[in-house]
Amino acid sequence: MKKRTLGCVGLLFACVALMFFYIVIYGRPKTRAQPVNMYDLMVDVSAFPQGWDVEFGPSHPPPRKHLRGESEGLYVQFARGFDHGAMHIVCRYTNDLTATVSFYVDNEFPNLREAMITPWAVPEGWSYESPVADRFKFACAELEILGRFRSCSAVAQYGEYISVFRSKVSPEYMTLQDLERILKAIDERMAQHLKGNSR
Repeated sequence: MKKRTLGCVGLLFACVALMFFYIVIYGRPKTRAQPVNMYDLMVDVSAFPQGWDVEFGPSHPPPRKHLRGESEGLYVQFARGFDHGAMHIVCRYTNDLTATVSFYVDNEFPNLREAMITPWAVPEGWSYESPVADRFKFACAELEILGRFRSCSAVAQYGEYISVFRSKVSPEYMTLQDLERILKAIDERMAQHLKGNSR
């Protein structure tokens, strides 16, 4: 068998095993009685440092074919001056199980090969963990794309919803402290709009 075929079989096996263990531990997949208005879940520019504006959106992004079980999504891009550099994506999945599979399987920390200077890793001094999300991961990498910069990405699962926030980070652009405030604002929105809508 070719290595690529073996890799696909291994990935399929991992997904099936993940679904089995999820059902054993958490029970049947769940979804909310009423879908939440996705626009309410999007972070707004008031959470950003001074000088940032909405560049585009919120809008429905083009379908991302590698995602499994995504039923709806919204995307907004933010800019500081002429330099776009932050985005927020929220996706709703058919249930919390398909969101969990996506959280572990879909790669929101892409290997950009020739553009990567350092691998994705949790930066020194970072301690924030979402108190609201079911699952949360955060990492940064140094990239070289039309100049060298640091990119940080946070992925959080809230039931059948997944939030991805990514931004360039630098002292004059957005600090890790600024980024933490934005992630807290996202958590607050999720808690406010998802808490009363039981599954």
